[in-house]
Amino acid sequence: MKTVAASAMTALFVLTSLTAAAPVYKEPARVMRIINGDTLTILYQGKWEEIKLLGLDMPETTLNDRVYEKALKNSTTPAEIINRGLTGREFVKKYLQYGSQIWIEFDTQRRDHFSRLLGYVYLADGRMLNEVILKAGLSEPLLISPNLKYKQRFLELARLAQKEKSKPKSGQSATPALR
Repeated sequence: MKTVAASAMTALFVLTSLTAAAPVYKEPARVMRIINGDTLTILYQGKWEEIKLLGLDMPETTLNDRVYEKALKNSTTPAEIINRGLTGREFVKKYLQYGSQIWIEFDTQRRDHFSRLLGYVYLADGRMLNEVILKAGLSEPLLISPNLKYKQRFLELARLAQKEKSKPKSGQSATPALR
């Protein structure tokens, strides 16, 4: 009887060991500037670098071709796109300032075609900034292979944020009142 219990305990230990998530390796950096909601200038390994937060497509903060494209796609104005981008940048500034300590987790591809670092940024309290932004509904998910480590998680956060946005605010009815 004891050998059956011991075997079961050993099997349980092996199973939990195999299914336990591998530790996430994060590298330290310091924030030098917040360019927009999904791009930062950081001090990383003694060099100033730009890092693009993986999984996010924040609106632009300056007028350019992408602003016009997004405005047409979303049936809105370029000014509205830029306002959303500025709102996103201000949101990130609530969490990060010049000199803030952050940690970066890299995925498969470390740099994009602009030579920017690509990563998941963690705040001092351990939360992932990429997730905080998606939960707030300030970004659409932008999932580009091969950097898809958190694809399902990001899609679910974006879905929940969209669902939350579509809920009526307190004091509002779900259907408009007839006049």
